[in-house]
Amino acid sequence: MEDSNESRLKILGLQACRQVLHPLLALAAAACILAVVGWTGQITTWQHWATVWMGPVFAAERVLVFFAMAPRGKERRRYGLHAWLAVLVFLVSVVLIFMPLSATGTWSLGSHAFVLLAVLVSGLASMIHHQTRFTARAFHPGLMLIVSFLFIIIVGTLLLKMPRCTVPGQVCTWMDAAFTSTSAVCVTGLAVQNTATFFTPTGQMVILLLIQVGGLGIMTLTFFAAVVLFEGLSLHDRLLLGKMLQENRLARLSKTLAFIVTLTFVCEGIGALVLFQSMDGVGSTGTRLFHAVFHAVSAFCNAGFSTLPDGLASGVVRGNAVWQIMIILLIVIGGLGSLANEDIKDWLVAKIKRRVHHDGPRLRLRVHTRLVLLVTTILIVAGAGVILITEFYLWNGPENGGRFLTALFHSVTARTAGFNTVSMSAVGPLTAQMLMILMIIGGSPGGTAGGLRTTVVAIGLAHLWNQLRSGKRGVIAFNRTIPSETGVQALGLIVLAGIWLIGNFIVLQVLQAGSGIPETTLLFELISAFATVGLSLDLTPELTDGAKSLLIVNMFVGRVGLLTFMATLIKPDRRPPSGKPEENILLN
Repeated sequence: MEDSNESRLKILGLQACRQVLHPLLALAAAACILAVVGWTGQITTWQHWATVWMGPVFAAERVLVFFAMAPRGKERRRYGLHAWLAVLVFLVSVVLIFMPLSATGTWSLGSHAFVLLAVLVSGLASMIHHQTRFTARAFHPGLMLIVSFLFIIIVGTLLLKMPRCTVPGQVCTWMDAAFTSTSAVCVTGLAVQNTATFFTPTGQMVILLLIQVGGLGIMTLTFFAAVVLFEGLSLHDRLLLGKMLQENRLARLSKTLAFIVTLTFVCEGIGALVLFQSMDGVGSTGTRLFHAVFHAVSAFCNAGFSTLPDGLASGVVRGNAVWQIMIILLIVIGGLGSLANEDIKDWLVAKIKRRVHHDGPRLRLRVHTRLVLLVTTILIVAGAGVILITEFYLWNGPENGGRFLTALFHSVTARTAGFNTVSMSAVGPLTAQMLMILMIIGGSPGGTAGGLRTTVVAIGLAHLWNQLRSGKRGVIAFNRTIPSETGVQALGLIVLAGIWLIGNFIVLQVLQAGSGIPETTLLFELISAFATVGLSLDLTPELTDGAKSLLIVNMFVGRVGLLTFMATLIKPDRRPPSGKPEENILLN
């Protein structure tokens, strides 16, 4: 009996270490890191001793858990890595004990950073490993998406309030922090403060991280880490992730997840390298590298944030065709969506194999991919042509790198990215209206783009045309029949978005009553927020706090998706069929 009680106490003690002490140590490490980055800028006395004592406690806890748990197989390897990391942390902590408090330099900072990051990473790894306890609950996928984005926005708001995120003499209000965080996480690009002049490199780095996490999605990153670091995904996780990624083939989820993350970082890396090389002679190497990385990430995630004072209209890159073309390519690839990009990759690989080896499967691009490519091409070409006419033949508009490149760039960026190569307040009224149309349409599903989405507009309008012709069959696209239910859903989403924008526009007018701002300018701002574009006619900083709050809601709903947002809030109708007799109603 006593042995049983001792065994039970031992198990309870180990669970306390794993479930309480380990997360508390990770939380303390995060607090120390944030204190250095956001407040002090250097290792202070309390941070030094907190790090020194954190190391041995962490090492003892991890080693104790490893030997007491006696894990086997994969679990033993996982706990073994934690144990070896704990030993290294302990040795570095011992060195720090005998290091003078006045010691500065790379060695001192690196030692403290190693201990704190090791404790934090170990805690995060354990949290990711046990994330199935959270996701195993019967949460609606839409609710998971909403909660994850809301969580990142709150964290981003708190981080941007740190004193070292803003330049000396500037004060970041809670509204400024919340608006900037929402705009970054929702990859919009609207800004109430100039990112280049209001935020320090620390603040800009926070914004960059928010853009990256918001572009990929925290759930995508979490599940990817679970696949890479641990044994993979449970069936429930696969079903949940499949609904979030719009991937019905559960067997391919891990590959799709890996492809999304790999494509993101490869495209951003190539883009950053090209942008860096094309800024030769501008500032120091570190400054050029930071500008290049920031703009590559912002472009691929379709965010539109810039670390240059006037965006791509700034003098250091003005007329730089390489920059504009690279940004265009990153925007388009990021806006195509993961499903289309993966389908194109598989098609190209199969094509190359058949040409080289004269053998292999003959793959066919999905209808979704073909439709996305067709609509995207039409919008880019037609949009550039219309902007070219309205801005340079019917209006004496500004240009950057030539008329054609200016028109092409804004035809691409207006659909979701939000970069600008000229002052938006100087564009003509007809051009502004064309940009609003492009913003509403947006990019494609499954990517970082916003708006109604290309497929929704194409299928919705095709279904409407089909119904006007009294068609009884579904829409035919690329020798395939699109189910009529899909057309009804697409058309319904267009109507729902119209109702949402009309209602929000009325509220926005009330909130800005007496300001003298033209209605077209207000509508442009609202559409830009809802479509997560980020273009502005230089109006955002002048809005009232109420109007800014309304735009925050629109950016959030636009990023999550209006259909997902409404479906999550509205309880599904589970009533059985009524069995009542049918009767027609005249509509015309």
